[in-house]
Amino acid sequence: MQIKKKRPVFINLLQIKFPPTAIASIMHRIAGMLMIVSLPFLIYLFNLSLQNPSSFASAQALSQHPLISLYLYLLLWAISHHFLAGIRYFLVDLEIISGKCAAGGSASIVTALGILIPVVVFSWSLI
Repeated sequence: MQIKKKRPVFINLLQIKFPPTAIASIMHRIAGMLMIVSLPFLIYLFNLSLQNPSSFASAQALSQHPLISLYLYLLLWAISHHFLAGIRYFLVDLEIISGKCAAGGSASIVTALGILIPVVVFSWSLI
């Protein structure tokens, strides 16, 4: 009798079809990490804006840079998604959202609103 060797298996994550709940969960974790990593820069920017009028103008000019604007857009996505997903997880814990269908639907709504809110805010700020 031969013993099968347990060899490591290569799993291609790009070929796996994740359910909406898994996508929302992964994005929730990414959003939380992005918010934590962003704190030093946000504190610096806030401190710079409060020093005097000229430093406020330089902070405003810094936030107008395309890369910083993209970063702030991603941060707004992280805040909105993390907030909405947190409310969703709270409702799941209270068993208000129960069942596979309701969980998948609420995860899809959270993901869509998490993307839609920053788009609306940034388009509103351009007006």
